[in-house]
Formats: sequence, structure tokens, C-alpha cells
Amino acid sequence: MFSKLTTFGKICVIAVILAVVGTGLYFAGGKMNINLPGGSESSKYDAVILVDTYTGWAPIVWGNGGKEGNEESWFYKNFGVKLKIIQMDDFDGATSYWKEHENALRFCTLDSYPVEASQSGTMTDARYFCIHNFSSGADAIVATKNVKTVADLKGKKIACSEGTASHSLLLNTLDASGLKGGDVEIITTGYGSDVATAFKAGTVDAAVVFCPDDDACLKEVPGTHILTSTKQANTLVTDGFLAHSGWLEKNKEKAQKIVEALLWANSEMTSKQEIYKEVCSTFSKEFDVPLEDVLTVGQKINFATLADNINWFGLNTNYRGITGEGLYTKMSQVYGSLGLAKATLPWRKISDISIIEVLSNETTLSNNQEACGTKERKFSAPAEEIKTVAAISEKKVIINFPVNGFSLDADAETIIEREFLPIVKQFNNVYVRIEGNTDNTGDYNNNMILSKKRAQSVADYLVRIGIDSNRFVVTGNGPKHAIEAGVKGSAQEYRTTDLQLISE
Repeated sequence: MFSKLTTFGKICVIAVILAVVGTGLYFAGGKMNINLPGGSESSKYDAVILVDTYTGWAPIVWGNGGKEGNEESWFYKNFGVKLKIIQMDDFDGATSYWKEHENALRFCTLDSYPVEASQSGTMTDARYFCIHNFSSGADAIVATKNVKTVADLKGKKIACSEGTASHSLLLNTLDASGLKGGDVEIITTGYGSDVATAFKAGTVDAAVVFCPDDDACLKEVPGTHILTSTKQANTLVTDGFLAHSGWLEKNKEKAQKIVEALLWANSEMTSKQEIYKEVCSTFSKEFDVPLEDVLTVGQKINFATLADNINWFGLNTNYRGITGEGLYTKMSQVYGSLGLAKATLPWRKISDISIIEVLSNETTLSNNQEACGTKERKFSAPAEEIKTVAAISEKKVIINFPVNGFSLDADAETIIEREFLPIVKQFNNVYVRIEGNTDNTGDYNNNMILSKKRAQSVADYLVRIGIDSNRFVVTGNGPKHAIEAGVKGSAQEYRTTDLQLISE
């Protein structure tokens, strides 16, 4: 039949085939995905949402009545919005589709977004306008038995997806022990399960993996343990959405309804156990993921509420935790120092707080929208066993106290704010031990007392600038470490104040 067509007809057929293939097919994780809406097809929806195969998106799929959306869905009946959800693990493919469709919303992991957000890049039109979920244990660093603390990672091989949330978790974890990316050998692998495969093959000492790959590593590699995870730093790896600035400007009311729908579904999932199971089952079927995996991962995610968004976008002046701006700015500097982010756009150029600003004053949401992901943990006074438990990490910092004194001057306070405060705020779900040390000069007993007073001064200052006093365990070692090293006399390297993270 094809041979009977005219030359012009053949060209038309080929063009149609190429158009369908180019816009309707892509490969993700070895699985073919079809039916990407394009052109007039995408206009049938209020928005097209691009997400990867991650349980964090489960409430959206459930609330929308599946990927296609319909007039019987919760989103349409309650909020009047009809969405098309596209499962796309091909990150470059998702970005290309987003660029070509004005009503497309693309997922964004904010901590690694600076890698994309260049002033000379192609995402200058993108605006980050809502946060959807926080990883709370879904990302983890697994390590072999010879790596007991973060300090033990120095010089070791670590499998990691460079420039992604995995890399962000690794870099922040290293910083908690005063290490840099150059202090370890990062083995760059593919995304997702490829990292776990490298670890299970025994080619690396540690790996940054996603749940449920962490459980698989624990089961298959004897002696493996979780060194740290986003359970300890549960506002580090976060997912939200990007929209075109022009679309947001022209569709304020529609965007507000979409955000309300997403946050409503999040609350329904987390507040009702029967809904949680229903949401996970829907996602499992629609995204072809084993239900057991979806249920497991879902327990390690905090789904964002309206209050979380208000906190995250800096609209709550009483909120003392990490904000989106703080995280983005910090990671712009971190990735910039590694040469992975160049001339990143400032926060005001990549974000749009107007939607959340309006919803903070007027919203139709009636279910529980209290803070979840940004909820500040209320610590109880540390129990005795916590005081002596081994630390995950330890960062040594020299603070120049006056001779035989323990007061802090402006320089000392600046050092604490620069070296300690970011770690304490980022690893917001753990106790913190502060140890004071002296060199081996003067009276031993006086040094013991002095070292604890100096450590207490550091803790007191952190409390004054907003950290819960119950988080701290304060100890004084005096000249203990200098004596163990056989160092006598004045030695500045032993006059340190150590910050240790303690996992329960």
C-alpha cells in the first residue's frame, strides 16, 4: 500500500510517523511509555504534570483518578481541575517536553536544581511555585562494616548519581564531619537502582540509594548498615513543581486550584489509614510498581501541606527551620564550588511565591493542613543512653577562647554560625553533642571544668539563635585527646570544640 502512494503522500506518512514517535514514545527504566499529549491534546487538560516513578507522587495519581484524569475524579469534583499525569523517568525527556508545552508542570528536586538553574541556561522561564513532599528516610547512605562513621568515608569509594539529590545528601553528610567531596572517591553511576547494583557488586565502600534499594542492600550484603539518611535531615531532599512564568501569570486562579488539589490529596493520604492504602494501590497499578514497595516507600515520605508551603516559602516569620530559599542558596554555593553549577539564578528569579501567598490568606481547604514536613520536632531532654551513644559524625572547629576563659566574642559567634548552625538546622531530627577540648597544659582538673564551660557557651549561643536547648548534650574532655596522642604543652589543634550528630 505504501508503494502506491505519491512521493508527497509518502513524505506525509513518514512525517506523521516521526511526529508520533518523537512525541509519543520514550524509554524509562527499560519500559516503553506511550500517549504523551502534545499540541491540542495537551490543551484538553488544565495542566500536564511530569513526574518520575516515585511514591511521593502517589496522592496526585489517586486524586486525579489515575494518569488520565476524568470528571469523576476527586480533583475535578472538588476543585474543578483536570490533569494529565505523565510517568517519565527520562529526566532529559521530561525537561524537553516541559519546554515545549506551556501548561506542563515538571517535578523539581530543589536541592539539586542549582545544577540546572544557570543564567545562561534554558530554564530561565521556570518558576518553582509549590513544594509537594519531603524525603524522610527514603534516601540513604548505605555502607560496609568497615565504615562506622562519616569520618571513615575519607578516601573511600562511594557510588552516587552526581548532581542529583543523592549527591546533595552525600555532600551535606560529609560536611557534618568537616569533609569535602574531594576527600572521597565518587564513583558516578546511572540513576536509581544502578547505584545499588554497584554497591552489591562490592566495587564501592558506600552508596547513596533510594528506598527500597536500601533494604535490598542490607539483606544482600553482609555487614551493611545505614550510615545516615534523610530521616536525620528531613528537609534536605524535597520535591516540588516548576511552571512556566507566563502560564502562572495568565492562570493564577487555575494554578491555585491545582495547588489546593495537590495539598488536599496529600493530607487525605497521611491522615486516614484506609485512604493511604487506597492511594498506594492506585499508584501501584498506574505506575506498575509492586504494592509492597509503594507501601514501604510511602512511610518514608512527609507529604507537604499548606502550612509546609507557607514555612518553605518564608511566609511564616516564626518558622526557624530550613526554607526553600536557604536550601537553594546553600546548594548553589556547594555545587558551584564543584563546578557543577555556574552563575546560578538567584532565588527571586527561579521562584514564585504568589500562589502560596494567596492561599495563606484564603483557601477552600478544610482537611488538616498543619505542618508535616517542616514541623519542628519537640525534643525531650536527652536520656542517659543518648549521652554516651556513638556519634554518626563529628566536626572539629577551633574557637579562640580567651586564656582560661569561656566567653564568646563576635569572631567566635561568626564561626559558630558558619560552621555549626547550618549542620544543626539541616540535620534537624537528631540530638547534638558538643564536646570541649583543651591542650595538655596547666592543671588537669581545671582544664576539665574549662572545656565543659566552653562547650556550654557554644550550646547556649545556638539556643539564643533559635535551636531547641533539649537537643544538646554538653561534655568537657579537657586534655584527654592530647594526652592520648602523647602531646604535651601548647597545641592549638587540640583546643577544639567538636560538634557531633547522634542518631537514636
